[in-house]
Amino acid sequence: MFISTNRILFVRAFRGTLLAGLACWATSVSAGNLAAPGVHRLETIVVTAKRCPDPVADEKLTKQMEAALHSDPYFFDEHVTVTVKNGVALLEGVVFDEWDERQAIRIAKKIAGVKRVVTDFDIPDGQ
Repeated sequence: MFISTNRILFVRAFRGTLLAGLACWATSVSAGNLAAPGVHRLETIVVTAKRCPDPVADEKLTKQMEAALHSDPYFFDEHVTVTVKNGVALLEGVVFDEWDERQAIRIAKKIAGVKRVVTDFDIPDGQ
């Protein structure tokens, strides 16, 4: 009888996973029984609060990014606006080509505290 190699590997992996699961379950059950009499376990804490945006930090990042874009000698930032919210930078405006868009993203990602850069640039058609 022929059994494929994939099937043998699958059965071995399944057995290993099953044994590992049983070992974890047995460890957790035995650890739960080790509590001293009169000692109660803590209840699970569920955190439901959302992180509030910090407008001061966002404003600081905006100014740093505007300064970085302006100081780059190879990037024309006259028609680009920067908005930062929760560390996510939004660059909007008009750039000459895709190269300028990539340059703006590269400059923005160098700023410490920027988590992500999103662009919404208009690129005029070459005439």
